[in-house]
Amino acid sequence: MATSANVLDLHEVFVSCGKERSEDMKLYRHATPKRLQTPHDRDIEEVIAAGDLELFQSVQRNRQLGTGLVAFFMGESGRLSRFLGVWRVLSIHGWQHDSPKAEEARRKTYLRDDGIWHELEHEARFDAFANRLIIEWPDTGRHHQWLVENGVTKRNISIREIRATGTRRPFPGFDHVILGFGELRGLISSDAGGWMEALSSTRGVYLITDIDNGDLYVGSATGAKGIWERWSNYAASGHGGNKVMIDRVAEIAVFADNLQFSVLETLGGLATREDGIAAEVRWKKKFGKRATVLNGN
Repeated sequence: MATSANVLDLHEVFVSCGKERSEDMKLYRHATPKRLQTPHDRDIEEVIAAGDLELFQSVQRNRQLGTGLVAFFMGESGRLSRFLGVWRVLSIHGWQHDSPKAEEARRKTYLRDDGIWHELEHEARFDAFANRLIIEWPDTGRHHQWLVENGVTKRNISIREIRATGTRRPFPGFDHVILGFGELRGLISSDAGGWMEALSSTRGVYLITDIDNGDLYVGSATGAKGIWERWSNYAASGHGGNKVMIDRVAEIAVFADNLQFSVLETLGGLATREDGIAAEVRWKKKFGKRATVLNGN
């Protein structure tokens, strides 16, 4: 269910979740993939799919998160931004800070010798609206700014939409489907944003990419519920019954977490198994040898 524009104020919603009205809070917007500027920048969708959101946003180039509460968002289209959750900044340190989370962030290369570490604590009381609230980011040119500073509300921000529970983002069209394993599991577990309807209504050829090393799997889905049915198997097992991938899951604990799913070609709802196999073979030829690594043929 969505609300109309100019009905609810963002700060009032946060207050309804238990925030003290005068308590300072910053807003922070993660860059969209098209605005990534350096080789060290990460695609926030991939970070979320890997379950590393807190580690990733704990690292900043300076002390720009301030102290106190920070509401994090990620960009969608234009200035529309989706609320991800609220964290409290407990303390701020240099990149050599010794804590379990900082060590994990260094191991995953989020925290490097030019980073500032923010020790964060997740504020679960705001989670009822995570991935549901959509706002239009204030037109200030800054990706971080105060909502409340020194007890004074700095700006009023209207909520543009409240999405149904379980919705992460609306179905973007088959050409734009790129899902990490974590996000795929979240979508499979709910009828979210039209994804189930779209992916179960067509058959097609799909690509699975191991983003850790670039290995590929090209497959086809021609069952009664199309791509949705096939991808549900991967979401449940991490390997979908494929022998090579079963072995990888057994050998590498995080193998499934590194998988990315995309659609190469739609074949319509009447495509036969033979149609799918023919299209699958054609795509394997296009990609070359790398496309057969995970297939095993």
